[in-house]
Amino acid sequence: MKSLALVSAVALISSTAGAAFTGWTSEMTTVGSRNVYKIYANFNSVGAGANASATRVLNVFDFAKADSTPENNQLAAGSSGVMNAVHNDNFIGDIDSDGDGYPDVFGSVGTWGASTSDMSSTQSLTDSFVTMQNIGNGWGTAFDPSFVTTYGSLAGGIAPPNVNAGWYDATPGTQNLIGTTLRVRLMQISRIAAEDNNLYTANMTLGYAYLGSTIAQFGYGSFTIGQPAPGAIALLGLAGLVGRRRRA
Repeated sequence: MKSLALVSAVALISSTAGAAFTGWTSEMTTVGSRNVYKIYANFNSVGAGANASATRVLNVFDFAKADSTPENNQLAAGSSGVMNAVHNDNFIGDIDSDGDGYPDVFGSVGTWGASTSDMSSTQSLTDSFVTMQNIGNGWGTAFDPSFVTTYGSLAGGIAPPNVNAGWYDATPGTQNLIGTTLRVRLMQISRIAAEDNNLYTANMTLGYAYLGSTIAQFGYGSFTIGQPAPGAIALLGLAGLVGRRRRA
């Protein structure tokens, strides 16, 4: 297993000056021949904010939503490239995918919300899932109503009809406080094809708050997975610097 920290298109945009969120980063680990990417929200301190209290993550939403007033930190189209996410948590069950009250998906499928009861620790190393902490729904991660396709063959990417999809912490509390690492993992993408290095970029919005405060803060930006050609790395770094702007 090997790891590689990637240069991602990240930016700071928030609802208030001096906000704690500083952007998204992607980190790649190669497990066997499969490239697995962890997407993190990063912060500039543990205790910044109202009431001298710690920052806590609330939710992620508007995944791949087109930016009507694009800056260098977001894509006008919302996303580019193909995610190619594999799901191997082997959820067993009958699912009503069309909401008519009758199951129409049977047997073993993969899901975006894998929990520890659905997959082994070995599977979690090469699975794709969304999370508010560590790995999946066993820690209280829930889908918002816009995340309509969470399983099966259509879950290979968070794409239409899932544009604007989101997830949140269904059991908020101290488990979602920003710790000393100053980052929280919110997503893992394991590529379907072995050694898939194709670039994929998507917009994502973060909701967070300072413990003890009822005022939500918001961070916007795009993250990128894949390994760009050497000449493109410098361009990504430049985009990240230029993109550190606040939206009024």
